[in-house]
Amino acid sequence: MVFVLIALWTIAAILLIINPKNESTRWAAFTAFAGGGGGLSRAVTETILPYLEQYQISTPSLEAFLLKMHMFGSFMNHNGLPYCFLMFAISYSGLFRRKTKMILAGVLPIPIIGMLFLTSFTPPIQNNFQALFFWCVPYLIVGLILLTYSFMKEKNPKRKRSRLFSNIVAFPPILFQIVANYTLKAFFDVQEVWRFMPFVITILLVSFLLLGIKYGVLGVRLKFEKDRLDGTMRAISYGTSILNHTIKNEVGKIRIVADQIRNLAASSHQEKIASDATVVLDSTKHMLEMVTRIQNRTQDIVLKEGIHEVTDILSRALSMTKVFLEKRSIQVHTDYDNKAIYLLCDPVHLQETFHNIIVNAAEAMEPGGTLFISVCETRKHLTIVFKDNGKGISQDELSYLFDPFYSTKHRKQNFGLGLTYCYNVIQQHDGSIDIQSELNVGTSVVIQFPHKRIRSHSLPVAEVRDIGSNQGYVG
Repeated sequence: MVFVLIALWTIAAILLIINPKNESTRWAAFTAFAGGGGGLSRAVTETILPYLEQYQISTPSLEAFLLKMHMFGSFMNHNGLPYCFLMFAISYSGLFRRKTKMILAGVLPIPIIGMLFLTSFTPPIQNNFQALFFWCVPYLIVGLILLTYSFMKEKNPKRKRSRLFSNIVAFPPILFQIVANYTLKAFFDVQEVWRFMPFVITILLVSFLLLGIKYGVLGVRLKFEKDRLDGTMRAISYGTSILNHTIKNEVGKIRIVADQIRNLAASSHQEKIASDATVVLDSTKHMLEMVTRIQNRTQDIVLKEGIHEVTDILSRALSMTKVFLEKRSIQVHTDYDNKAIYLLCDPVHLQETFHNIIVNAAEAMEPGGTLFISVCETRKHLTIVFKDNGKGISQDELSYLFDPFYSTKHRKQNFGLGLTYCYNVIQQHDGSIDIQSELNVGTSVVIQFPHKRIRSHSLPVAEVRDIGSNQGYVG
């Protein structure tokens, strides 16, 4: 059972280290930690104490301490695991508001308090399995139902796949817990089935590591990807700052000398030299503009937030691209909710994000293509979808679209920073951006903002919350 202890607490540690800010991931870690209590309890009575007795190194105080650990681990496993797992399922499902989750987190532990009086803590611990059965099993079953329902209702293909693999990881150990730790012990006095637990935990550990790394389980892979992108952006931001400083200094010297040459050539009527000097000045000006543009795309985004109507921001983004869309005969169809939807956001950065996505969609389509834009509010999210019927993007390229300097356009004037900028803006707004595409069919860009950012109406100017100073948008 030492293996069970190490495996489950390793999973808990991985979850907490990789994604500590995510509520459902924390509850998943607590579930694994509570389950590891069973391994701790058995490890004490079957491995540690016999070892100490065999080599006659046990002391009364040490033995008393270890027996307390045994009782703590057993109680935590049988009572804490169902509560933590149900809270994980409640959080992971996304079906409950924050206030409701807080109430449930305070109410659901009540049976645990009752079990303190129904459990004999005289070593070895005597759990009341019949009492445990009547509340633990319902907790676990409701948790499994919530996980199944959230998987069935998920529309986003990438998140649906992640939910599927999360269910694959969660179901076997929870079903085993229901049968071995509660049902058989409560009504059939079968005590030894738990010895199959190492086999179940091996499957859990292997599937968690393999599926989590490759496909995403409990947000683990998504966190890996976000860390990779964020780390890349930090490195690029630092590198471009140094490069920007160096280029500005050296180009500044070139511009001074070129200007002197042009003036000298003009005064001596050497028109060819003056013309060449002008070309050098124009080139250095373009170089400085290009470096500044790259620097703006990679620097940290500071938001100036207020309450703004989403469709107004979309309309302004469409107005920015009106001439471009008309030139390519692109038809735009919008489907907005009838009511006005207000969002706590930075309208300038958000408008530029929408503008980038619209331009990308238009460039991906043949003249005469169609762009669909929809806005929909649900209990959980505000969802904005940009869907084009362009040439689409291959599955191999999809995973690199948000990487800095990666572009599918292969043009000299394209820096491959547009979607990276969009990603950063949406992340700063606590949202998510996902791209789904199929070759020769089209591409959909799905942006979601959490419900906590949605407002029912706009606020007076005096009540608008400013965060930092606005960087403006970059074209």
